[in-house]
Amino acid sequence: QAILAQARLGGVPQHLRCSFVSAQMALTRPAVAVAEAGAVAAARPARRGPGRGRAGRTSRAVLRPLVISVLLGLAVVSALLSSHGAPLFAGARFSAEGRLRHLSQVARHAVQSCEGEAFVDDAIKTSAEAGPAVLVLSFSTTWCGPCKLMDPKVTQLSDDFDGKARFIKIVGDKDPDGMQLMKRYGVRSVPQYHVYKGGNKVAAVSGAKYAELLATLQEHASA
Repeated sequence: QAILAQARLGGVPQHLRCSFVSAQMALTRPAVAVAEAGAVAAARPARRGPGRGRAGRTSRAVLRPLVISVLLGLAVVSALLSSHGAPLFAGARFSAEGRLRHLSQVARHAVQSCEGEAFVDDAIKTSAEAGPAVLVLSFSTTWCGPCKLMDPKVTQLSDDFDGKARFIKIVGDKDPDGMQLMKRYGVRSVPQYHVYKGGNKVAAVSGAKYAELLATLQEHASA
């Protein structure tokens, strides 16, 4: 019955409602029969000896059509939903996938991945010629624990300073030219954040110091 109710909520057309009612009857009728048989069995006096085997056979005979009817009912519901193009529980699964996809797209847009030295050089040049004027280079590695703790905070900062600051994440042991960039900018420990404004380096924050990074952005990106 819960599956049938969810199917109705999934937008099944009116002309299929009668089929769902039939399936519901197929699922409900055996349960009523089992309940009636149980009541009759409870009213009978208990038998001893050979009668026990007969009672066991009776119970199995009553339960067998119940199982078959339930399976048939589920098959009917599944076939109807599949013909309508709406698999069972598809709505919840698709909505969850949509939320995860949206969050992933937002994260990629907020903090950009490094595409090489030329990409970083162009970003610094752009900060001097066009907006946003502030650029943050976030240096990290795949094995850095403090970097992973700072990542969601940096993503939040990129949202808070949207339109005012641009963020590029450089993973030294993963991204193209990652190690060359770390050597070029003298990065010996991670996480480390280099802040540029108008094409010039104005600050550097070494370590998982969120408060210091926030204060630096407030000073240069809010001006």
